[in-house]
Amino acid sequence: MGKEKFDTGRTGAMTSYALLLLCAVLTSVSAFFVYKNTETLLEERLKQRLISIVATATLQFDTSDIQDIWDESDVDTIPFIRVTNQLIDIRNANEDIKYAYILRATENKNIFKFVADADSMDPYAEIDLNGDGVLNDDDALVIPGDEYDAADYPILVEQAGKHPSVDDELIPDQWGLILAAYAPIKDKKGETAAILGIDVDVTEYIQRIRATAIPFLLLIAFLLLILTVLTVSLVKMWGSRVDLLKELDRQKDELISIVSHQLATPATSVKWYIEMLLDGDAGELTENQKKELKTVQGVTADLVDLIGMILDVSRIQLGRMKVDRGELDLGEFFTDVLAVIEPKAKLKKQQFIKAIPKSLPVASLDKRLMRMTLENLLSNAVKYTPDGGKVELNVTVKDHTLRYEVKDTGCGIPKEDQEKIFGKLFRATNVRNTEGNGLGLFAAKGAAEAQGGKVWFTSAAGKGTTFFVEVPIAGWNEKTEKQS
Repeated sequence: MGKEKFDTGRTGAMTSYALLLLCAVLTSVSAFFVYKNTETLLEERLKQRLISIVATATLQFDTSDIQDIWDESDVDTIPFIRVTNQLIDIRNANEDIKYAYILRATENKNIFKFVADADSMDPYAEIDLNGDGVLNDDDALVIPGDEYDAADYPILVEQAGKHPSVDDELIPDQWGLILAAYAPIKDKKGETAAILGIDVDVTEYIQRIRATAIPFLLLIAFLLLILTVLTVSLVKMWGSRVDLLKELDRQKDELISIVSHQLATPATSVKWYIEMLLDGDAGELTENQKKELKTVQGVTADLVDLIGMILDVSRIQLGRMKVDRGELDLGEFFTDVLAVIEPKAKLKKQQFIKAIPKSLPVASLDKRLMRMTLENLLSNAVKYTPDGGKVELNVTVKDHTLRYEVKDTGCGIPKEDQEKIFGKLFRATNVRNTEGNGLGLFAAKGAAEAQGGKVWFTSAAGKGTTFFVEVPIAGWNEKTEKQS
């Protein structure tokens, strides 16, 4: 049980760190989504603002002027000059508007033709539009009638002629990050005569939007710092508690070991004195006295066994179980144990089935520990199997390993108890009305493991249990092995 406490402590620390990691992930993901949502809202506000600007700007144009501008020959005409000046006014009204222009649709939906732009008052002038000190294609001015391929701008192709709209994506341009907005210029009949477009430099605005990530990052860092501090503090407190429990558990086992050892001697002495009295060493006893002494002898024997069990459990718990190997004739060993168990099964009218090889090897094993495991398992099988039930013992030896199974048709072990059934002082929830101390399986498992063996089981509540034991055999008697 002590080991389980300390394992629970380690598990608790690991669980705390796992929860910290989970909280960190959840916090980061939540903050990321909040930031992205904020970024989306701000970008939507920007787009709505641009739509308002471009939609309002379309109201100042006279569609009759636009209808008079078709090609290069219309440059320097009054309508061209008037439209161009209006585009210049739109651009000058907002320093972030870098380009203002009017396009006319053609029969090919992806091809538009320029009507005018804010820089085409003199379309033949050489102007360094982007201010980079170099005249190149980026500085070329447009002439009325020049074609514009809009295949890469679906918003312009599909929506701009119907209602004010904004491109979905930012476009790196000669001025920075550009966001284009469009609005139809309607004639008196409500039909689209042309499309007004403005290219707005939103670099600074986007930088401000992205700068909002800093508070979110700081929030994440702050929350993770708090979580980390709390988790580390919790783990340290838990570790201190586990260390304290470990020390208390050790002291408790030490005390139990000392008390059990001190009780063992007088209890054994009482057992011997009773045997002497029954043997007549102190004079002849009456039949009634013998009867009473035999009752006391039985109680004393149970007390000695219980003290021995507690002492063995304490040694297992403290890691002081001494293994005293000696030559053990396995055939005689099983015969001796069965001589104790079979009468108990007979009293309960149980069917006791045994499958033991006729010849078993002589091995180097600790007889006391071997008996502790086998006798506990068989005693439990008989105890928890109802009258008229069945108990089986199957023994095999293979590959230098002794294996035996103890099977019963008793009450079984409930699924919820199976992980704890080998715990010290633990008893299954369905055997509370049956006499027992909860030490047998703990001792049986510890005794087997002390010799390098293992114990496990399969069980179902109400259908019985099968325990399996494997113990490696050292020091084979070669002659006996050949015979078997």
